[in-house]
Amino acid sequence: MDFRDVTKLAFAEYKGALERALDGLTPAELRWQPSPNANHALWLAWHIARVEDSWVNRYLAGGEQLWQSEGWSERLGIPGEAGGSGYTAEEVAAFPDVAIAEVTAYHDAVRASVLPVIDALSESDLEKSYENRRGQRTAAPTVAWVLAHIAIEEAQHVGQIAYIRGMLRGLGG
Repeated sequence: MDFRDVTKLAFAEYKGALERALDGLTPAELRWQPSPNANHALWLAWHIARVEDSWVNRYLAGGEQLWQSEGWSERLGIPGEAGGSGYTAEEVAAFPDVAIAEVTAYHDAVRASVLPVIDALSESDLEKSYENRRGQRTAAPTVAWVLAHIAIEEAQHVGQIAYIRGMLRGLGG
């Protein structure tokens, strides 16, 4: 087992936890916000897919994000420039009523595109960074940092969705 296997295990674990946290939630529950300044589960599920698409397909692979290249922006009715982060509370509240099945389908497509990218990485790739792939002003993150960051950030967001589910449905809900 090497870093690729561990990375894929982490990605599979948070994807499975995401599916369990979303399972059976109604459209109203998916849009419920614990406070006006909090994210709702639907936005979080979309954000998770967008982050994975952006970091892996654009930054690590240096290609196009499925968001644009496969028309997911149009399919979900969300502007193509929507990057999935930096949203205000008002923008999260105004997020379109997208079917969770469509968001999940987008994430499934992203995941299918991500696994070959991970498989193609080598040990020597882990310390690489790609300055021009994000347009950032600070030092570009390494491949190793990106893989770790995705697993941690996404797991945190899955936990937020699970917490929202628990607030709505109680223990075991």
